[in-house]
Amino acid sequence: MLRALTLALVLAFSPALGFGLDGEGDNGRAPKAMLERAVAMESAGKRTVALRTYGAVIKKFPHSAEAPEALMRRGSLFMGQRRHRRAFHCFQRLLDKYPDSSCYVQTIELEYEMAKSIMDGKRSYLFWGKIPGFRDRTAAIDFFKKIIERVPYGEFVPDALMGVAKLSMRGKDPAAAIVALEKLVDEYGNSPLAPEALLFLAEIYRNSVPGKKYDQKMTREAINCYSEFLMAFPDSPLAPMAEQKLAEATDFLAGGIMSIGDFYYNKRQNPMGAKTYYEKAIKLATADSPTAAEAEKRLMAIEAGKRGKGSPLDPILGAYRQKFDSRTE
Repeated sequence: MLRALTLALVLAFSPALGFGLDGEGDNGRAPKAMLERAVAMESAGKRTVALRTYGAVIKKFPHSAEAPEALMRRGSLFMGQRRHRRAFHCFQRLLDKYPDSSCYVQTIELEYEMAKSIMDGKRSYLFWGKIPGFRDRTAAIDFFKKIIERVPYGEFVPDALMGVAKLSMRGKDPAAAIVALEKLVDEYGNSPLAPEALLFLAEIYRNSVPGKKYDQKMTREAINCYSEFLMAFPDSPLAPMAEQKLAEATDFLAGGIMSIGDFYYNKRQNPMGAKTYYEKAIKLATADSPTAAEAEKRLMAIEAGKRGKGSPLDPILGAYRQKFDSRTE
């Protein structure tokens, strides 16, 4: 009995006769045979069996040459079933554990393809890929970000950054979109997506200011983006639109400056202070803009000695007194 047990142990752990200490046997034929069987099952449409067999290769022979391919194929099957997070787990595991694998680049491509399909509206499926779930915008953003972290200067990174920006805007998160677009413009200026990213960034800045009476810092950022676009891409088909948008943003900023003048003129009864802002607004706005025309009217009223509307706070704060003008000029 003891001899039989000893013989069994020798056969079990002998590299020549059984499975070796590293989990591989028959000089690596076992994982290769299992992978071939899994591929055959997949080709025959027996995906459940193929998934199990790929999983067995990964679990039993993690150090074999077949393990990375098994992971990639298993992830691809999950991807085909729209079990997106399961698929991404397989892909990330491959990239983490087998960075030198010949499957590495193809796996990055699969991750990008999956993230883009989710962005385009494909739903993830639940319960073994049988029941459709919700559109998973968060998953797509996570996938794109992982690609950016994994290959920071890879060919898919500009597309991934643009994907993060678009999905973030759908989720009403302009701050995240701005971060992604600024990175695209600053670090991938030679990308074909750079012109689109610059205009997209300008629009986010411009739309973040709800009105002329609000802080115009973001409007100035939008103007900088439009100006940068026209300098960098003067021959772009989008240049005429950028010129129009630049004029609109500049006029909007001029309107914001004029609103400060209105405050001095109407609320503080300070025509000389208002005059300074009206002149700035005229200088900034285009000559034929409504803003410039309104500012000119205000200046004419000041020259004619017309007082502003005043404020209910005048009795408390006191109205502006003209005698102070000489001290400020």
